[in-house]
Parts: sequence; structure tokens; C-alpha cells
Amino acid sequence: MLSSSLNSSFSLPVGDLLPMRSKMHFRRILLSLLLLVAALNSPAWGAKRYALVVGVKTYRPGQPLPQLAYTENDAHELAKTLEAGGYDVTVMTQTQGRILGKEVFAPLSDYIRDQIAAILDNPFLKPDDLVLVALAGHGVKYDLIDADNPQQKTTRFYFCPADADILKVKSANDITDRNRLIDLGELYAALKTCRAGGKLLLVDACRNDPSKPGNSRLASSTLPALPPPPGGSAAFFSCSENQLAFEDRDLQHGVFFHHVIKGLQGDADTSSASRPADSQITIAELSEHVSASTYDFVRNKYNGARQAPELKGEFRLTIPLIELKTLARVTPVPMQPLPPDPPSVAPQAFTNSIGMKLVPIPSGSFTMGSKDGEDDEKPPHQVTISQAFFMQSTEVTQSQWKSVMGTEPWKGFNYVKEGSSYPATVVSWDDAVEFCQKLSQREGKTYRLPTEAEWEYACRAGTTSAYSFGDDASQLGDYAWYTENAWNIGEKYAHEVGRKRANSWGLHDLHGNVSEWCSDWHGQDYYASSPASDPQGPGSGSSRVLRGGSWLYDAIDARSSDRDDFTPDGRGGGRVGFRVVCE
Repeated sequence: MLSSSLNSSFSLPVGDLLPMRSKMHFRRILLSLLLLVAALNSPAWGAKRYALVVGVKTYRPGQPLPQLAYTENDAHELAKTLEAGGYDVTVMTQTQGRILGKEVFAPLSDYIRDQIAAILDNPFLKPDDLVLVALAGHGVKYDLIDADNPQQKTTRFYFCPADADILKVKSANDITDRNRLIDLGELYAALKTCRAGGKLLLVDACRNDPSKPGNSRLASSTLPALPPPPGGSAAFFSCSENQLAFEDRDLQHGVFFHHVIKGLQGDADTSSASRPADSQITIAELSEHVSASTYDFVRNKYNGARQAPELKGEFRLTIPLIELKTLARVTPVPMQPLPPDPPSVAPQAFTNSIGMKLVPIPSGSFTMGSKDGEDDEKPPHQVTISQAFFMQSTEVTQSQWKSVMGTEPWKGFNYVKEGSSYPATVVSWDDAVEFCQKLSQREGKTYRLPTEAEWEYACRAGTTSAYSFGDDASQLGDYAWYTENAWNIGEKYAHEVGRKRANSWGLHDLHGNVSEWCSDWHGQDYYASSPASDPQGPGSGSSRVLRGGSWLYDAIDARSSDRDDFTPDGRGGGRVGFRVVCE
């Protein structure tokens, strides 16, 4: 059985007079009673179908889990399709909780566990019944390290509820209740004890887009090798091992769930030599349709990228998931419409409370890397940044750092000049992430490090040349502090931000001054297999990406495509700093 975590600040009260543990029991009892009523009101002769559909769009401020564009669309449309097919459906999204005015339908860890337990532990389920759990959001993977043999590792996969906290997690050994993650193993254990004869898990939790920005913006991890679910169950994953799943703007859905929904609505009921169309959709038909359609769509639209959904388990493949005659006969109760989007307005630069100017960066596509650069810059490849964002016009300054962190890590170091407008240096990747988290809490917006792709996209500002101003390195001194106009003339330190010319998008010092942290792990050969849309870097590594060169480096190191890296706990002296982006 899934156990509820009790210590999260995101646990929302059910009743003002009940202690927390009693509230949790009260919710469980209430959910069980609702299922009992549903069971008693169903025809005695008919198999029953229950579904829980979870879509997580936004995450806690400061987490490296970007907003996902279409998870709520996936959840609401899938719920409507299942409801029309005779399922008793529970939907959990931030929008659903807001519309219904009931926080228990928000996709937070405790509430998701409550709903899973209420459905899978339902004592009235019978062998003819079917339960379906669908999860759309971010997923992360971590290695569980054997304490007696550190070389022995087992990869664990976790679904991220809206209140997930992964900032300090480096391995599965670090994970506790406070991290608010749902282990795939927990779901498998609940499926094993469920009394229903058909148990299906749909998981789209390794998305390329956060996500987003994305995530993530640490995006979701690529899917690890996963064991099959327990006997009598099937798990249908949106992609295969070491792949990411795509969201698509034209579809307004995740590609996987788009084809799941279309398949259940009838597209999967096609005639073949071995199986005529029969107005029923079985798991065999659905998986065959979704796997082929998803693979072809992603390959054709995203320059040969691969997303191959994978079905695991021992589910009876001939169990009908939906009868199309039921879909035609049943008119689903319409969901309340989602709040309309506000009118589109061109985003404007803004200045936050600590004096950071942030400029809008539009969505778009560009060629990342260089055929003439170092090996880790190859091959050049087309990348799409699917969501607009804001980027700080300069590097984080010492005064901005002190106002958020209250410290001066550069104090007493050589090759550092102090002053309010000089870059904050001697900061590790871990320090920069903590700064973003605290700034997010202070400002009420999500601040984070840019992904490497976002950084290069913003640096290039629509150009394809070596630098944002062209290929002529003799002009670099107008745009950058680098070895020729700093170290070589005795100015052995980072200079005040914003003193050099900006690129055409209003960004200063992307070339030179200090090397800037990005969110990604560094991968020497990552470009050979990176996603075409919103790449987030490898799922793990030993060093984080630095970009932009520095006052200590040569002109070649300040090129838009040049890559550097450093250990995440290393501070890099006076040559390493960062800038932030805001979603």
C-alpha cells in the first residue's frame, strides 16, 4: 500500500478540527466511501472501470523542474474520453482543484497517494474490473548505492508531484518523505495487491520540455531500464530506455498522450489480417497504435529523434479498455471550461526588486554547436527553444548576491575586484542554484540557471557566426573582457558588468568577463544524441557546463558555441559567475 508522507509544508488541511494524522485517515475513509457508493450504484452485472488521471503543470518555485505546457490538456482530455467510455474518473490537476474549489484534487504528493490508495485498495473490486492510473509530469531517476559495495548501484525512477523537492538530491539514498517523490516501486506494490483483474499504468514522466523551460530548466530524466510491473498488471511508458518524451505545440499535447487519447477514441480499432475492427479497444490494439504513431510522429517532425513507447507486464491483452459503442452512446458530463488565456501581449523587459534587469527571449530555433569548434561542440545540430523566457541582461553582481545570500564568498581571494557592480564570483554551481531558489521565494517567480541550449540561443541572438556580432575576432574588445584587454594589460579580474556593448537582444557580457554556470551536466558526446527540442543535458555526470569564456581566456574561448565545464561544488576563483533566467 502507498503510505502518505506527513511532513510537507504543502500538505493542505481537510478539516480545521482534526490533527494531521486524523485528517489523513479521514480523507482515506471519505474516498473509500465515495468508491463504495459508486460500486453500489453500478449495475450488478457489469464490470466496473475506475481511472485516476494526474497532470502536473507547475512545480515549487526554485526547483529545477520547469513548467510543462500540455500535461493538463492531456489529463483533462483523457479523463473526458475515459468518462465517456464508462469509467469512474478522478482528475488531479492544479486547474481541476481550483475549478472545484477542493485542494484534494491538486496534484500534491499526499493527495495523489490518497487517491491511488483509494482506487487500488478498493475492497469491492472484482476480477472482472479494470483500474487505470495515468501520470503526466516530470520524472527523475537516481542511483540507489549499496552501502556495503558503493560500486553496486540500482537505478530508481520517481514521479514528481507538484510539491516535489529535488534540489539537494544526489542519489536515491538521499530521498526521504520530505522530497515528496512517488517511487515507481510504490506504484508497483499497490498494483500487486489490487483486487481488479485488469490493472494498467500509463506513464508520461520523462518529458522533453518541462519540460519545459524546461526541466529542467532541468528537464525530466531520460527513462532508465525499468522492471515489469507485478503479474496481472501492465505499465505503458511514453518512451524507451534512455529516451525523452516530446510535448508538441501543434498538438497541444504530449505526443504519447495525444495518440493514447486518439487511440481510445477509435483510431486504434483498425482492421488487419489477424484482427478485424470490432468496436473495442484492447490494450494490445492501443499499444500497437500508440507505439507506431508516436514513433513516426517524433521521427518525422523532430529531425530523426526517437521516442518509442514501451509496454511492460502481463496484462491480459484482450481485455477491452473501451467499447466504442459506449463512447457513441454515452454523453460525457462536460468539464467546466478552463479559464481563458489572457490576451497575447508582447513581453517587456522588467527590473526586479534587487535591481536585476531581465529581457524577453523569444521562442525559436537555431543551430547549436560548430563544425569548426572543439570535439564537444560537434556535430552542429538544429535545436528548438519552445517557450519564451526572460534572461538577466548582465551577470549577477556582488550587490545582488549580498542582498539575497548575505555573504561575500569572493572576499580575500586573489584576482577579484570588489564593488557593487562587479560580478559575484567564487560561487559554485550548488551556490548558484541556492541563490536562484532564495530569489524565487523572495520574488514569487521562478528563477533558475539557463540550460546550455538557452544560453547559446540567447548569446547568438539569431546569428550563425562565431560571435553574436560576426566572425571578426578583432571586434571582440567592443563586446567582451578577455585576455587581450584584461589579463595581458594587468587588469587581472572580472570587470563591472554592462560596460561592453550588448548583443542585439540586449544581453551584455555573454562573451568574456566571467564563465557562466548553466543547469546542464556536461557530456562530451551529448550533441550526437541530444533531443531536438529543449535539450536539458545528460541525466547525470561529474561536471556542470560553463559558458562564455572569461577575462582570463583567449578570444577563441569566448565564441558562442564554446563549451567549458567544472565540478558543481568547485568555485573557480574570480573567473566563474552566473546569470539567471526567469520563467
